[in-house]
Amino acid sequence: MFTVLPKGDSSKQALLDRVSVEKTELKNELLKNGAIMFRGYELRTPEDFEDVALAMEPGLQNNYAGTSPRNSRTKFVHSASELPGHYPIMQHCEMSFLPTAPRFLFFFCYVEPKDGGETPVCDFRKVYEQMDPKIREEFEKRGVKLIRNYSGPKSKSSSDIYQLKRWDELFKTTDHGVVEEECKKNDLTPTWLEDDRLKLVNTRPAMQKHPDTGEMVWFNHLQVFHREAAAIEYKHIHKRRGDFFSLKYLVALNAITLFKRMFKKPTDEAMHMVFADDDSEIPKSYVEHVEQLIWNNLEAVPWRLGDVMMIDNFSTSHGRLPYQGPRDILVAWSA
Repeated sequence: MFTVLPKGDSSKQALLDRVSVEKTELKNELLKNGAIMFRGYELRTPEDFEDVALAMEPGLQNNYAGTSPRNSRTKFVHSASELPGHYPIMQHCEMSFLPTAPRFLFFFCYVEPKDGGETPVCDFRKVYEQMDPKIREEFEKRGVKLIRNYSGPKSKSSSDIYQLKRWDELFKTTDHGVVEEECKKNDLTPTWLEDDRLKLVNTRPAMQKHPDTGEMVWFNHLQVFHREAAAIEYKHIHKRRGDFFSLKYLVALNAITLFKRMFKKPTDEAMHMVFADDDSEIPKSYVEHVEQLIWNNLEAVPWRLGDVMMIDNFSTSHGRLPYQGPRDILVAWSA
């Protein structure tokens, strides 16, 4: 990660002036490093954050088709996630499971966390390069199929902790026709199920070329969607933290994963992923291999109040480490 510090004046206007003059150089650093951090500037509000993000990328968007629950703060700024602090958010390139993935992401530290809560990044070009050649070739040839199951506004309440939101919250409508039209735009196949539920299925390549450099990038949500992934992630988290907080969730996730493995079909999970060519299961060992590569290349910088991090979403992933206490990280993105 490349860090940008003030050259004397730390005001917001000084940063905006600097971006105006140095944008090409900053974008080159972003392309090379995957992420840049603006640190030490007097940025304190969502509006300050939005101004800086717009200065770097005037084409900010506010349409969100991802899985994490978010709340709007300004026209283009949202909470990064409303998931509870213990919930693992594994490394991913934003909306990599859609053909409309955003090009750039911005994160802002509005309330500085005191215990964990980093937003780590990982260069997914390195994950591709370091992957076992046989596993990499298999993913390249077979592709991946993503399966998501959503409850609806009329569904019975679910006890599945992996159920992130309802389909009407995802699509911001209760009209089935509107949902189906949005699915067409994003190459999704919708299936309406009993109890007002919706299954979304789509296939994607597991890798893609970076649009500017031509480098190959690991670009899919295996380490997020696969039903074994959360427990594997928490094993790494506990190794990093070494505390009771992470241990109890590691034990709980292992128990939940074992139960679901025994009693629930993979295709009925809130989220899951299989090989695209024949719908066969992706081995747990493959998920472990990918997550190990990610953790080998992970960079987790503790947040400071007012930090703004910009990420090249087509080369570099992000996630969230567990935390306790106050934390408020905001996000914006551009096409």
